[in-house]
Amino acid sequence: MGASATEKQRFIDELAVHIQKYAPHYGIRVVSPILAQACKESAFGTSELAMNAFNLFGLKFKDGRCPSALPTPYYKEGSEQLPDGSYVSSAMKWFQFENFEKCVKGYFDFINISRYSNLKEVTDPYTYCQLIHGDGYATSLRYASSLYN
Repeated sequence: MGASATEKQRFIDELAVHIQKYAPHYGIRVVSPILAQACKESAFGTSELAMNAFNLFGLKFKDGRCPSALPTPYYKEGSEQLPDGSYVSSAMKWFQFENFEKCVKGYFDFINISRYSNLKEVTDPYTYCQLIHGDGYATSLRYASSLYN
């Protein structure tokens, strides 16, 4: 069914507070593309991963990458888009968090590696979307444009 307009706005308002709280500590100066990622990846907090694991960003489990995450992964099938545009699905491990705030902090922990260092100090939302896609955050061929639009 999905979230109503009121629920979507409440979701955005709640997340914006958390993003604004943590982003400066990681050198991130934009909020809107990160909000767009959470809205897209979690269907405004209504996806299975968001509801069962408080994972709003589709963060795949990697040992030691998110200190704010719970120590055990959440298991569910996921899909990735291949360069030819086709999709492949498989069982995957995902981070799970205690709540949405810890997930937001986990997002910043997740991107706080050299691979994503080009995101620091970016002030243009469009540039952020292009860079995070180019850095390999998601396999979708249209990830950047889907965030920006």
